[in-house]
Amino acid sequence: MLYYLVTFMAITAIKTFFNKISAENVENISKDTPIVFAANHPNTMMDPIIIGYTCRKKLYFFAKSTLFNNPISGWFLKRMQLVPVYRKQDNPTLMHKNESTFTKGFEILSKGNAFLIFPEGISTGDRILSEIKTGAARIGLGAECENNWNLGVKIIPVGLNYSRAIKFRSDVSARFGKPILLSEYRRLYEEDETEAVYQVTNQIETALSKLTINLQDLEMQEIVEALETIYKQELAVDLGMEIKDKAEDFSITKGLINAVEWYFENDPDRVEKFKEMLSKYLRILKRLHIKDEFLDPTTESINLWERFKALSYLIVLFPLYLYGLINNVIPYKFPRWYTKHFVKYKSEIAPWKMVSGTAIFLVYYPIEIIIVAMLTGSFLWTLLYALSLVPSGNFVLKYLQRVRDYRQHLRFLSIFYRKRPLIYELIKQRQEIIDFLNNCKTEYMEAVNIPLPKHS
Repeated sequence: MLYYLVTFMAITAIKTFFNKISAENVENISKDTPIVFAANHPNTMMDPIIIGYTCRKKLYFFAKSTLFNNPISGWFLKRMQLVPVYRKQDNPTLMHKNESTFTKGFEILSKGNAFLIFPEGISTGDRILSEIKTGAARIGLGAECENNWNLGVKIIPVGLNYSRAIKFRSDVSARFGKPILLSEYRRLYEEDETEAVYQVTNQIETALSKLTINLQDLEMQEIVEALETIYKQELAVDLGMEIKDKAEDFSITKGLINAVEWYFENDPDRVEKFKEMLSKYLRILKRLHIKDEFLDPTTESINLWERFKALSYLIVLFPLYLYGLINNVIPYKFPRWYTKHFVKYKSEIAPWKMVSGTAIFLVYYPIEIIIVAMLTGSFLWTLLYALSLVPSGNFVLKYLQRVRDYRQHLRFLSIFYRKRPLIYELIKQRQEIIDFLNNCKTEYMEAVNIPLPKHS
């Protein structure tokens, strides 16, 4: 009962926190087969909830043993089907306890169940895939061996990709890879157990590398993020692809990363030149407080009628915005304040935003409802008020986004009329960057034998 209640609350929380949660290749998940889900781990507590929600299976979870140190949390986590993993970096003297962890893993799989493990063994929050540990392979192969290779255990790699991992109302996708059937390694395992474990682990690492947006070096992150801002839409149009399609968006980003890595290795001087161009352009954008999209010629311009409609929307619906703001501003602001002051690690920001936000809303809303009930003495008005809280809060978010967009637009127009030469210079710089990147694209695609778009 506790498991299902907490699962329901967790899924409700992530569906509120994220704007869109998508899953790809779920057909790779068989219903009646023991499965080891092996995933990357960019976002600590968020990751298991996302995978549990998207895979639609009841899961056991392997988690670091330090989470179980407190007796109360240890009791709770075990009721939630978490199994402790003893890591060398936490306490090397406790590594022998992993024998019981492996035994539990064998038991889960022998009963036809599934568990989730994060083989990196660490969560950093960066677009880096850490070294893959051997635990998933050892447990899966060990379970098959103990059951005379009759279980049909599969390891399914899972790539988690967050659009902006720490941002409220961002997107996340779970990409399920092709299953690795462990019975195919029987002969090798019986001849050389270590080599079999190595090969399966290597296969997991290769799959995760293909399923995730990851970089070889964090030095590349700033460049890739800039390319996503300035060039991604242009590249998508050139390749006849659509960013709104998650699979195509993923392919474009992977292609950008592959190209950046190629240039870092083969033409570092070109990378340095791009950094200089980019730094100069972004520095002026930051000084003027305007977005790149306003200088993008593909961005639809807003005519006078559209501006009038936008302003009318903001004026007419301001009372509704004010109502939602009054009822939601404290619980909405609290998670950001809490994580800013008490959370140190990047990979823990989003989970603690979600946890603290859920906690304060669960306390704050009942208090508001009780106050309204006492003031009105009416069940009907209290019920209507209670039902309005969540929708009005969601409306506030949409309204604020409209305000930000409208304010940015007015700011750009103001700067354009006051500092027109500077805007023209920015447009020129942006076009020089695009031309530079187009030349790099052609050179890269020819170098790695990727067919060029017909119109290039």
